[in-house]
Amino acid sequence: GAELDDLAQARLSSLKAWRLEVAREHGLPAYVIFHDATLTNMAQLAPQSETDLGAISGVGARKLQAYGKELLRLLRLSDAPQQQSA
Repeated sequence: GAELDDLAQARLSSLKAWRLEVAREHGLPAYVIFHDATLTNMAQLAPQSETDLGAISGVGARKLQAYGKELLRLLRLSDAPQQQSA
């Protein structure tokens, strides 16, 4: 697969952590929420809108509705310069 740059790598870690939380909440295995490949695509493409997000393979209308806003917020946060905690 394509190599991820540092930013994409950071996004991927956030996405995986988020997915684990959602999976636990629903008592589902993580891959049921999204496959690794789908998260990797999100990390690489960094979609800015639900339309962009929906264009990613593995993101259907139902998942877009369920998780779209949350994912976009997460991706924006990952892109924000990391705040140094004093």
